[in-house]
Parts: sequence; C-alpha cells; structure tokens
Amino acid sequence: MRQKTGLERNLFHLGAGIAVVFLLYFGYIDAWVLAGITAAGFVISLAQKRKPVPVIDTLIRFFGRGEENGSFPGRGAVFMFFGMTLAAALFPEDIALASITILAVGDSLSPIIATRLNRIMHPLNREKVLDASTAGFFVAFLAGTFFVSLTESFIAAYIAMFVESVDYLKGRRIEDNITIPLIAGLSISVLRIFVLI
Repeated sequence: MRQKTGLERNLFHLGAGIAVVFLLYFGYIDAWVLAGITAAGFVISLAQKRKPVPVIDTLIRFFGRGEENGSFPGRGAVFMFFGMTLAAALFPEDIALASITILAVGDSLSPIIATRLNRIMHPLNREKVLDASTAGFFVAFLAGTFFVSLTESFIAAYIAMFVESVDYLKGRRIEDNITIPLIAGLSISVLRIFVLI
C-alpha cells in the first residue's frame, strides 16, 4: 500500500475544516451534529485499535500519523472535530466560523508552506519553521476576515498560531486541534467585551 505523507494529512485537515465551515454557515449542521461525528469517530477509533475496520483502516493508514495509528487511531481527526464542536457550541456563529477557519487554514497550510520556504527554525520549537508559521498566520488571518473584522481576525490568528508553535508544555503534549479554535474564539470574545470593536 502507498505510504501516507504529511501533505495528504494536511490537505485532509484543510478540506474537512472548510467543509464544516461551509455546512455550518448554510445551516446544514450544528454543534450537535459535530458532537455526534466526534463521538462516532471516538468509537471507531476504539474499534480500530482492537481490530482493523475495513475502509477506516485504509483511511487511517493513509492520512494518520504513523506513531498514533497504534495508540489512538485517527487521533488528529477526532480532536479536530472535538475542537470544532467546542467552537460551534461556545461562541456566536461568526466567531465560531472564524475560529474553525483559522484552525483549518493556519494549522494545515503552515507545514505545507514549510516545504517551500527557507526553513528558518522557530525559536520556540526546533521542529517547526518560523517562516512557515508566519505564512500560516497570514493566510489564517486573511481567511478569518470573511467572518469577523480585520482587527479581530489578526489578533485571533496571531495568538492561535503562536500557541500552535508550542507542542509540549511541562512535558505534556498540547492538542492544537482543540487549543487553536478555543483560543481564537476567546481572543475575539475578549476583544468584543473590553474593546467593543
């Protein structure tokens, strides 16, 4: 079988996120539907861990991270949908859509862009590339402006992509599929409360 690549995983991440934004925007799904997808994904992951599930096994091996396929099959997808569920449940529609867009675009495009740039090492994470993180922030910021103001999108994308650059905190792995949409949404919410943009 053809081995999966980081490009394929990130394109899946991008496509799934954009699809959710589209479906939420036009009212085809809501937080409850996303919660159901997340729960179903978790159950499938448990089943896959015990015994390979036809079709699902192929998809996980193709798109998943190799080191996660044994311990938590489909971890990235499950946590991504969980993060999108939280954003859709906790924030007003425009903030939720912007937060999910920042997750989908920034988190998926920055590693793709990394293969095309000069590869300046990130000072906070030697496994990431500073110019790619900067480009990821910029495209996430632009994408977020479809739903919120320039200022809101800029600050939300900046803070979220800063968090994205940190994989571990005090030895514990940070799940950016959850932290990015939550922090982006909270950033915009705080701005609206205290700055009244």
